[in-house]
Amino acid sequence: MILWDPPIAWVSPDNSTLNESSDVSIVCSFEANPPTPKSITWYRDGKELTIDGDRLEMLETETFATSDSGPSPWGRSVLSVKNASRDDRGAYTCVPENEVVKPEVKLTMDPPTPVSELDRLNITLLCKVEAGNPETLQAVRWYLDGELLKELPDCRGNSSEVFSNYDLTFCDIDPSKLLLEVVGRSFHGNYSCEGMNEAGWGPLSPEEELIVHYPPGPASLTYDPPRVLKKSWVTLSCSVEDPGRPEAGPNSFKWFRGGHPIMDVTTANWTIEPVTLETQSNFTCLAANAGGEGESATVFVEVSAPPAFIERLPPYHGALMHAEYVSVSCRVECSPICQVRWLKNGKPLLEDGTQSSHYAIRTSILPPDPRTNDFESVVSTLLWNMSAWPNGKLDRVLDNANYTCESTANSVGPGVTSTTFFDPPENITVSPLTVSVVEGQIPEKVVCNAKAYPEASYHWWRRKPSDSDSGNNLVIDPQTSSIVVKGNSLVLNYPIPRTDGGEYICEAYNRHGNATMKTYVNVLHKPECGITQTEVKGKLVLICRASANPEEVDFFWRIKNGSENETVEENVESVGPLSSVLTLETRVENFRTYLCFANNSVGMSIPCERDVTVSLSWWKKLENDNVLIIVAIIVGAVVMVIIVCIIIVIVCRRRRAEDK
Repeated sequence: MILWDPPIAWVSPDNSTLNESSDVSIVCSFEANPPTPKSITWYRDGKELTIDGDRLEMLETETFATSDSGPSPWGRSVLSVKNASRDDRGAYTCVPENEVVKPEVKLTMDPPTPVSELDRLNITLLCKVEAGNPETLQAVRWYLDGELLKELPDCRGNSSEVFSNYDLTFCDIDPSKLLLEVVGRSFHGNYSCEGMNEAGWGPLSPEEELIVHYPPGPASLTYDPPRVLKKSWVTLSCSVEDPGRPEAGPNSFKWFRGGHPIMDVTTANWTIEPVTLETQSNFTCLAANAGGEGESATVFVEVSAPPAFIERLPPYHGALMHAEYVSVSCRVECSPICQVRWLKNGKPLLEDGTQSSHYAIRTSILPPDPRTNDFESVVSTLLWNMSAWPNGKLDRVLDNANYTCESTANSVGPGVTSTTFFDPPENITVSPLTVSVVEGQIPEKVVCNAKAYPEASYHWWRRKPSDSDSGNNLVIDPQTSSIVVKGNSLVLNYPIPRTDGGEYICEAYNRHGNATMKTYVNVLHKPECGITQTEVKGKLVLICRASANPEEVDFFWRIKNGSENETVEENVESVGPLSSVLTLETRVENFRTYLCFANNSVGMSIPCERDVTVSLSWWKKLENDNVLIIVAIIVGAVVMVIIVCIIIVIVCRRRRAEDK
């Protein structure tokens, strides 16, 4: 492509001073492409000079081609002024002119595209001269998609439909610029321009596309099937007539449920399966693209639930024979709501709210529960009025019956039924009631049984002092008692110590209550004894006490004497089943060790012993008759001393009287 440049000129010398009638040459240098000017015009003080070839003569113009590294092509022309006079004084200017070329132009945009309609931007179109001479455009024609959009300048005020809403003056402006204000989707298209200079109209520029993004149109939301049931399916369909620009694709949709975004669904269709309580909500959809989000659509999905049991009746139901409160209940989910009634052996009982001496029915409506995915439901409870039963207790034979909870149908499904067999439990039993076992041996198994519906579970507890007792109905304190065995068999499969003996409690329980029964583990062991020493009526007494099970214990005493022990049979007395008393002789004065033996049906105890040294006072060593004689002598002596004292006092008083 050839680039045409208009001439650039300068004059030399800058200043020149000379005398009148002198000759002077003024050089006009210029750069231009093409380098040969079509004409050169000289001016003095802004007025064009007439070159007469006599006194003013313009010499031949010279041109020079540019080198590879040199400046643009250039040339020079010389004006010769002969016999200069004062009238030739002034500022000289040369204006070279070369060939004029029609402009070649290119269209650019600022800012570059694409742009968004939502940004409401202004875009400037520039028609830039790529080649031509002169470069200044006198007029520009603007095209949109090949059709004339505007020609500038336009002093007539004509404009295309795009500009019909603008009251602008297009005269006396730079035609190479076209301002598009508040660009919207109608501005989208391929723009081009053509420019005109002195040489005429140049070729049309290549097209440049102005891309205007805008959001999709309003959404429309529907769902199918029109009646949505719990545990079934529903498909929501979102559609838009105008997909926007760029066109909203198949994965360009946004969904909301109850105002919360659903991030993993981006398609136009959303199938929910299975339908849950969460599905009963407001659903919103919209289409989106790079131009923004379109207008949303919202629909509420109404979900119905056919009757279904949330809480069925158990196959079997029981209660304690003496229970004060007996009831059974069922819970039916149904939306729209349904009714519940009760039947005994297939025959209806009373309706809700009516009175009966034996039964009562209580019904309540529960709201939907999102935590459990349950729609609204009916809870119905059948209550036994135990005060109306004979002796206030259930009869195992007469009260055996089938009880049925039955719901009505609703608009989306049939009713449902659930039946339980009611059977009061029998008493609890344990076998055997007492287990006797020798210490260190393994006791036999104890089995606990109770008939109940549902089947009873079992715990064995070790009886503690804090457990209260009311016959066989024990109240267990779990803070101080502990479970020793789970199951109905008490198996203590280890050599049992005596500390593990005592009462064990079997607890049979189900959801209706519990019952208890006790057994006794009797740990037998041979005696253990100990000897204490005391005085009874002035005599030294040794007491041997034993602990044993069974408590029927025989005692015998011995005196430890080297390898042989002397049996003591005199002065031995039994005090109760677990004590024996040995009274020692007063004449015994030597150190002795006494042994006590205790024996029961299990075996002989290890002997307990006591070291004894008899050291009595001298008066305790006397016989009783001697003690009486000594006491009489002492009393007589005391009386004689008193009499002598009285006589002395009387004599002394008489002597004093005589002296006076």
